[in-house]
Amino acid sequence: MKTNREIEDYYANRPIGQKDKKSWWYVAAIYFGLTASLSSFTTAGSYISGLTLSQALISNVISYFILALVLFLPMGLIGAREGMNTYNIGEKPFGKTGSKILTALIVTAIPSMGWYGIQVSVASDAVQYSLGIDPKYSAITMLVLGIIFVIPAMYGVSSMAWLDFITIPIIVSIVLFGFFKALSIGSVDGLLSYVPSDPQNIFWSINLSIGGMIIGLTFLPDYTRWMKSDKKQTLLAGFVGLSPELVLVSIGLVMALTATTLGVDQPWNVALVLGALGLPAIAMFLVIILQWTTNITAAYSTGLALQKAFGGSRFWLTFLSGLIGTLLSIFGIIDHFIEFLNLLAILVSPIAGVIISDYFFTKKRNLEVTNFHWSGVVSVIIGGVFAFLFPYFIEAINGLIVAGLSYYVYHTFIRKGNKKIHE
Repeated sequence: MKTNREIEDYYANRPIGQKDKKSWWYVAAIYFGLTASLSSFTTAGSYISGLTLSQALISNVISYFILALVLFLPMGLIGAREGMNTYNIGEKPFGKTGSKILTALIVTAIPSMGWYGIQVSVASDAVQYSLGIDPKYSAITMLVLGIIFVIPAMYGVSSMAWLDFITIPIIVSIVLFGFFKALSIGSVDGLLSYVPSDPQNIFWSINLSIGGMIIGLTFLPDYTRWMKSDKKQTLLAGFVGLSPELVLVSIGLVMALTATTLGVDQPWNVALVLGALGLPAIAMFLVIILQWTTNITAAYSTGLALQKAFGGSRFWLTFLSGLIGTLLSIFGIIDHFIEFLNLLAILVSPIAGVIISDYFFTKKRNLEVTNFHWSGVVSVIIGGVFAFLFPYFIEAINGLIVAGLSYYVYHTFIRKGNKKIHE
């Protein structure tokens, strides 16, 4: 009988057989762990700088449904139906070399290693803050956490899911404890009467949520390929897997607002927030768990991407991805977090738009796979440029729609028209 590691390595670049398919709960658990991260509290802390509590809650619900229906459902179905990872699926619209560049490197490897480094940095800061460790030892703390975080991803989806199954109840318990602690300090009337100093519209906040999640949902086929092809199960996996984004942001709003009344000037930093609420030890434990369950997905997908681009052992390439991410943490990638996130939203969402357009609307998977498909690459560039030059509505969705539409128009009208002329 094959071990989990052997099964993972065997299917790294092959369609997954039905006998090895898993329940939708595995995917839901992994994405629950991915979204149950400090990014939810960062989003909540950012919200309150521009929205009232009621506006922030409405924005959070809208973002949740957009993420589930516009991104999780189509990308999840593609992975479940084809049984292949994002990089093999990307060969149809982008070509073999094009997919290595766009889906393996730009969508996954480069941003995921950067994201890994950011999460290690945040976890390290929380550990040092809670235990009173001298900042001069931060590199050692980052190195230890970075190596520990990558281990479950090296052994594959089953190990990752079991980590999430174990930690999810702990995460929920600690977050609820912090929430009720915040309510005991503040008042509901005070929270509802809060007015931001720099008011923003709801589209601004929705873009924050989608921009922060677009990368994880673009490489979604890496995980849904293990599921049976079923719309209902994909939706269930999406709604359950993304539920922390809905719940934790809402709870984070209450905690962040309460912490600001206690003198916290960085309400997006959950360690500082929980520390202000009198829970420093719990802050450390929460941060470590949240970052661990988030980082295993970054490392796992990067391992697959690097294998697709360069060949070699998925197991050791996954470890290498965690090591590089840790080094980025040590060299201070977190200092460029906002610029990093904005750039990824612009670069990644058009790639998802082309993949969705290609699979569901354009060629019905009939285009022959070649080395490079310029139509897909150019469409991504058009979508990215539009998202950058048109910073209205939701930039990530703007780029996705324009890239997908450009690809569809070319293959439905221009390419077909040229064929008729030459006939």
